[in-house]
Amino acid sequence: IFLKTFWFILIMIFFNLNLLNSAVHIGTGYNYKNIGQVFNDVTFTKQDTIFLHQGTYEGYQGIIGKVASDKSVYIMPYQNENVIISGCWQFQSCGNIQFKNLIFKANEKNTGRFINVDNNGDVNKFSYNIVFDSCSFSGVTDKNSICAVKFGGVNNFKVTNCHFYDLTVCDAIDFNVCNYGVMHNNVFENCLSAGHIKGGSKNIYIYRNLFKNSSMEPFVVFEMGGDTGDQFYNPKDSSEIQNCSFNANIVVGGYRGVALSSARWCDVANNTFYNCGQMTLRLLGTSHKFPELKGNNIFNNIFAFASSGYINGSAQAKDAATFRDNLYYSISNPDYKGPYWDTPALDNVKEINPRIYGAKTLIFVNPSNNDFHLCENSPAIGGGKYNNINDDVNKYDFYGNQFKSPCSIGAIEYDVVNSINETDLVDLIIFPNPASDYIEISLSPAGGGRGWTLPTDVILSEAKNLVKIYNALGIEYTPPLEGMGLKIDVSNLTPGVYFIRIGDRFEKFIKL
Repeated sequence: IFLKTFWFILIMIFFNLNLLNSAVHIGTGYNYKNIGQVFNDVTFTKQDTIFLHQGTYEGYQGIIGKVASDKSVYIMPYQNENVIISGCWQFQSCGNIQFKNLIFKANEKNTGRFINVDNNGDVNKFSYNIVFDSCSFSGVTDKNSICAVKFGGVNNFKVTNCHFYDLTVCDAIDFNVCNYGVMHNNVFENCLSAGHIKGGSKNIYIYRNLFKNSSMEPFVVFEMGGDTGDQFYNPKDSSEIQNCSFNANIVVGGYRGVALSSARWCDVANNTFYNCGQMTLRLLGTSHKFPELKGNNIFNNIFAFASSGYINGSAQAKDAATFRDNLYYSISNPDYKGPYWDTPALDNVKEINPRIYGAKTLIFVNPSNNDFHLCENSPAIGGGKYNNINDDVNKYDFYGNQFKSPCSIGAIEYDVVNSINETDLVDLIIFPNPASDYIEISLSPAGGGRGWTLPTDVILSEAKNLVKIYNALGIEYTPPLEGMGLKIDVSNLTPGVYFIRIGDRFEKFIKL
C-alpha cells in the first residue's frame, strides 16, 4: 500500500508540474531583451506567461504567425515592477495572446503607434483571440500614426479596463476588417477621436465606456463605419459595418458624438451624451462600396445639448434608421424647442413625438461633477423600452447593474439598491463617479426588504472596517477615510477602472 501511495504521489506531482504555467523573463540580466526575441525562439504549447522586468522597452518589434496551441500566452509586468513600452509592437496572424497591465507611452525617440494586430494582408490568416486588459496608452505625437492601437484583421478580441489619454494627434483605437469583439469598461480622454469600426467589420460591441473630451474638430468621438479601400475587404463582405452596437456609454464634451457612417443593423442605445461641442449624432453614407445605411436603431439615449443642439446627416431612406424613446434636453435653455435636424435630409428618420425638456427640468444628480445618475423625478426614469436584440449587451447599465423593465433612458439605471452584506441592506451611492481627487460613499437604511436595523452612525462605522479598493487586476489599495462620512482620497491612484468592496458587494468607479 505504501509503494502504491508513493508512486501515485510521484505521478501526481509530475502531472501537476506539467500543468503549471511556464514563465519567460525579459529584461536586464535575463536571456531575452525584447518581446520579438521571445516569440521567435519559444514554442508555446500551454498556458505561458511572459514577464517584463522594470525598464523602458523601445523600438519596433515584429512577430508573424505565432499562435499558442492551447491556452493564452500572457504578456505582463513582473509583479508590480514599472514597465513602459515605447515603439510599435506588430503581431501579424497571431493568436491566443493576452496583454495585461502594460503601460504604452510615447517618448521623444518613439513618437508613433504602439500596437498593430493584423492579418498580414491575407483574409485567410486573421489574428484571433486577442485581449488587452488593464493597459494604458498615451502621448503619441506623430500625426502620421493614424491611431495609437490598430486592429486590422482580427477575430474574437476584447479590450477592457484600459485607459487611452492625451492622444491629440490620432485616433485612440481603430478596428478595420474585424469581427466578434467587445470593448468595455475603458476610459478615453483628451483624444483627437476615440476611434472607428469599418472595412466590413461585424458583431463588435462597445459598451460601458467613458469618453471625456474624446473628439476634436472636425472628428467624432466614435465612428461606426467609414470608407475602406477595396483591397482590404474580405470578398464575402456585404457592408461597411453591420450588427455592431454602442450601448450604455457616457460621452462628455468633445466636438462631435457618434457617427453612423454606412452602418447597417447597428444599435446606439441607452447612452448619455452630455455637452458635445457641435453635434451629437451624424448619419452619413460615406462608404464608396456599400454607401446606404439600413436597419439601424437609436433608442433610449439622453442627448443633453449646450449651445449647439444639432443632429446632422446626408439624405436618408426611411429604413436607414429608427429613432425612438430618446430624451432631448437643453443644459442652458429653459424654453428649449428641440434639436435642429438637417431637414429635409433627415425627415424620413426624424423622431416622431420626441421627448423635449428645457433647463428648468432636472435630469441628473450633479452633471458638472461628472455624476450622471438620474435625480429624483427625472423624466428619464422608466421612460425607455427594453430591447433584447442583444440581451448580453443591452441589459446592463454603465455600472453593470441590470436595467429595469421599463428601463430608464440614458446610461445609468435609477435607484439601484446595493448591500453591505448578505443580511443587511442599504442604499449605496458612489459620487462623483468618474472622479479625479476623491469619492464619497453615501449610505442610508434601505426602504424596504429586511432593512438595516442599526442607527446610521453605526452603519458608517461598520462600513469603514469593510471598505477595500482593488484595481482591475485585483491588487488591493487601502484607502484613507475622513470623518463619519465615507470620503476616500483617490488622487494618488493611476487613472483607470477600480472596484470598491464593502462587505460582499463590489461597485465600480473610474479614476480620471
